[in-house]
Amino acid sequence: MKVLQVGAKNYPPAHGGTERVVYNIVNSIEDVDFHLLVEWEQEESEKIKVIPKKLGYLGRMKYILRHAKQNGIDVIHFHNEKYIPMAILLCFVFRKIVLTIHGVHWRSPQFSPILRLAFWMIDVMGTIFLPRMVQCNEHEAKVFGKYIFFRKTWFVNNGAPVADSIQTEGDILYKDRYVFLGRITPVKNVLSIIEAADKRKIKVDIYGKIDDVRKKYCDQVLAAAAKSEYAEYKGEVPYDQVLDTIKKYKAFLNVSITEGLPLSVLEAASCGLPLILSNIPYHTSLKFPSVSYVNVKNPEIPHPDQIKSGAENRQHVIDHFSIENMGREYSKIYHSFK
Repeated sequence: MKVLQVGAKNYPPAHGGTERVVYNIVNSIEDVDFHLLVEWEQEESEKIKVIPKKLGYLGRMKYILRHAKQNGIDVIHFHNEKYIPMAILLCFVFRKIVLTIHGVHWRSPQFSPILRLAFWMIDVMGTIFLPRMVQCNEHEAKVFGKYIFFRKTWFVNNGAPVADSIQTEGDILYKDRYVFLGRITPVKNVLSIIEAADKRKIKVDIYGKIDDVRKKYCDQVLAAAAKSEYAEYKGEVPYDQVLDTIKKYKAFLNVSITEGLPLSVLEAASCGLPLILSNIPYHTSLKFPSVSYVNVKNPEIPHPDQIKSGAENRQHVIDHFSIENMGREYSKIYHSFK
């Protein structure tokens, strides 16, 4: 079986959660021959191609369909909401389509009410008309399963790589400092992290890819971090250094406004780090044993001396969020087409 993955910005991944999920899917299913179409310029190979930027929406759709036919693709697996209209249109000529939502835009206050309504309608249409639309967050799966009861709701937890060893006292180089790692974008609420660090006088190191689409916001983040005495932007971290980097810190901090299933949170938990998370359903539904929840609108982050061990979090990831289980679930979905 050949499966085409569409929607990752790059491969191997940088910081984006979607990119890391795609990477984990590809490397956890042995009986599938994967091909990838990525969005950012990078080195191409036989099975990794870049979708040309000059193409419009319909041009991209034709490019994807042509690529699938030329390479004998059996299943096209799209990622993220923006591909729902395209996937619905492609269903008329290519029925074996899977689409995974990694976070719903209609819950994000960064968009106007009109745009949020439009995103909601697109998600509803995808749930009704797409052959397989997958939610990676239990909260959203239950919401759509309740109101669109006449269609099967597909739900697959994201899987996270588990660190080779649990964090020890010797690993913690910054015992008075927290770490955030993720894309620098409004949804991640990074400005609030900097404001909270200054207000509470707690040191926070921020790692992540600058979101070129939200340049104005990113410029505000960089300016705020430059002025801050407590928060510092540290740039990007190569994928193979993510786990070793976050193990150096006292706790992992994420106060995002909305999420899909936050992979960076799972990765930090797999190292045995304590978690400090915004009190949104996408975080609370994960049910981590060692976590401090803060108000997403006014995150009063706790001081390091209030943070206890996060060792229990590691076993929770192994039990509930393994890459192997995620791979098995997606393999079942791919093979469910007759």
